[in-house]
Amino acid sequence: MKPVNKLPVIEKSKHWLIINKPTGISVHNEAGDVRSVLKKQLHPGTFHDIYPVHRLDKETSGLLVVATEQETAAALSEQFQTHKAEKMYYAVLRGSMDVSDEWQEWSFPISDKAEGRKNPQGLLKDRIEAKTLFKVLKSNKYFSLVELRLLTGRQHQIRKHAALAKHAIVGDTRYGDDAYNKKMAGIYKTDRMFLHAFRLSLPIGGRIQTFETPLPPDFQKMF
Repeated sequence: MKPVNKLPVIEKSKHWLIINKPTGISVHNEAGDVRSVLKKQLHPGTFHDIYPVHRLDKETSGLLVVATEQETAAALSEQFQTHKAEKMYYAVLRGSMDVSDEWQEWSFPISDKAEGRKNPQGLLKDRIEAKTLFKVLKSNKYFSLVELRLLTGRQHQIRKHAALAKHAIVGDTRYGDDAYNKKMAGIYKTDRMFLHAFRLSLPIGGRIQTFETPLPPDFQKMF
């Protein structure tokens, strides 16, 4: 993957930014990560540093909140920890599922660790409650497009729940099947993981605001 020199900014203020993170870019602690790119991208002197407010896997694309000062970062982080902020996702899952307007729930107990494909639930002693709501928007013979909402915030929760439901996220190299993912990458000319955080609602700037991004083009061509 080519290095990214500029990230799409959805909205910004003096204290925070909402960006649309591409897939394949780490949020922090890696060369060429979100934090380092933004520090070069933003006008020098307009901020002290970049502070990611919440988690978004390297393989996942979509809306991410970053703060430009520690005080704002701590306040916004608390909104996520207390579930006052809500994230919604799109995912393309392997296999056909029944389309429905009704929300359904995955409630497999899982660990809060990054377990591997052989045991997505983690060790029995580490498993805790995890709930994911999902709605099947489109489906064909090969894939299903789902909308997802997290009721709990375990590590890799959507990815683990999809795999445990026998509908792994297409392109998920940790919890999916390598041979299948390589085949799909060859056919559709992308090796991305098909998980995208498309909507974000949270108290910010003195009021509850909602930010959205459209369904990524890579997702659209699967249906």
